[in-house]
Amino acid sequence: MESLEKDAVWMARAIELAELGSAHTLPNPMVGCVIVLDEVMIGEGFHEQFGGAHAEVNAFAQIPDHTQEQLQSATAYINLEPCNCYGKTPPCVDLLLARNIGRVVCAMKDPNPNVFGKGFERLREAGVEVLVGVLEKEARTLNRKFIALQDNLFTRPYVTLKWAQSVDGYIDPEIKAKKGRGSIPITAMQTQKVVHQLRANNKAILVGKNTVEVDNPSLSVRHAEGNNPTRLIIDPRLELDYSALNMIREQGETWVLCEEEGHRGTLEIENIKVLPWLTTNPKDWLKKLKSEGIHSILVEGGAATLQKFLDSDCYDDIEIFISHEKLNTGLKAPKLPQTTHGKFTEMHVGVDVRKQYIRQC
Repeated sequence: MESLEKDAVWMARAIELAELGSAHTLPNPMVGCVIVLDEVMIGEGFHEQFGGAHAEVNAFAQIPDHTQEQLQSATAYINLEPCNCYGKTPPCVDLLLARNIGRVVCAMKDPNPNVFGKGFERLREAGVEVLVGVLEKEARTLNRKFIALQDNLFTRPYVTLKWAQSVDGYIDPEIKAKKGRGSIPITAMQTQKVVHQLRANNKAILVGKNTVEVDNPSLSVRHAEGNNPTRLIIDPRLELDYSALNMIREQGETWVLCEEEGHRGTLEIENIKVLPWLTTNPKDWLKKLKSEGIHSILVEGGAATLQKFLDSDCYDDIEIFISHEKLNTGLKAPKLPQTTHGKFTEMHVGVDVRKQYIRQC
């Protein structure tokens, strides 16, 4: 096997490890590190949670007895440039140099302007062999949320739109479902587990008033690993009966977005944060949500809410889960824009099909 092929194999493992932190790292990136000596993995680790030890620290912790002489012949595979500045933890470049690693292979530069190439520069100045660009596309896709958040022009949270539909394009068997009817699953349990992981991977989950009235959802991650996201409800006039909602009995916070007029004269809702920020343009209140620490949002419905995000071009990812069964009638799925900034890819999730769109990063 050629050297570059071997590098790609180990980098793929680093990316695989990095993704294990998907539910816990934002606004930090997902990072994995694999240390290889004589074509054998001797240590590996990943960034497990925001504010915790970095991937390199966890990987080297597995090999405390390896000497500097031994590690001079070793390679560290990392999907993101090692940091060269103090944040919540010391610089990882210092650790790589202290352990005398001989070679570092990375997928991409860190887009954080405080790092951006400086880590590589310092390693090279110390005589470490550095190779950059192995599986870069895969690494950029993995950390697309983190990359977007480094752009000063990106003033809103990273937004993912998600819905499930029948193979003939309906998201509900009824056009106007009655209040309290409850949710009618369209896709299989395996898909529901994937959706719950998407929830865990985002800081917040957003639904409109009609979805809450009809489905009374819990909006939890009970079928996945991670914490419940902050629940965001669009309720312009504060018309919902919040005491009857299933979600308020779940762990985590519930925030309600309403119009300023709708907030006037209303009583405070216990255990719910009311934000009178709602305007016709989602970009206005999305910017405010980001300032409150909401770095990413999964928009789950309903159809009108999803369509507003599509029409306003306020989205980055689209996740569509398609059942193999027909509904023949009901509420139509949102209408996709004619032009996008990326393309859809398809994969199977059990008996269902997952169509994933990722805006080019």
